Amino acid sequence: MGGFNAFTFLMTLISRGRAGLLASATAVMASVIPMDSVQAQYVYGDSYGYDQAMRRESRLTPQQQEEMFRARKSWKRRSFNRRISILETEKRCIDGARNASAFKSCLKQRKEARKALRSDYRAYINPVRQRVGLPPIEKRKGGRRDGGRRRSANS
Repeated sequence: MGGFNAFTFLMTLISRGRAGLLASATAVMASVIPMDSVQAQYVYGDSYGYDQAMRRESRLTPQQQEEMFRARKSWKRRSFNRRISILETEKRCIDGARNASAFKSCLKQRKEARKALRSDYRAYINPVRQRVGLPPIEKRKGGRRDGGRRRSANS
């Protein structure tokens, strides 16, 4: 008890060596592989204007922040069963999918359900946002942030 254990010592050295090798490889790959600006925005924040929205809300009075909190909490509670239903429906659909086309159809159904949920959220939260002096949340325009173009694997 409490003595030197050569096996534990050796395994610790091996584990540290692998961790160091993994960290080095990751650093090299990160410096060699360029990152698209869209990916950088996602990794470093400002996803769909999140940072800007948080700055706006930080300027609200405590009473306005409380009103926004209560509205968001209320929406989360009201929409809980609907969000669960979307997930359960998606799971059943995916479980039943027998080919790529059926799987893709499941993803499309989920996307449409989530889109409808977002629309209902905007209808619920925008009057509250206007009362506290925030601009309304608008519908996303056209999907992709890079003008709707998909990038090929070589570009």
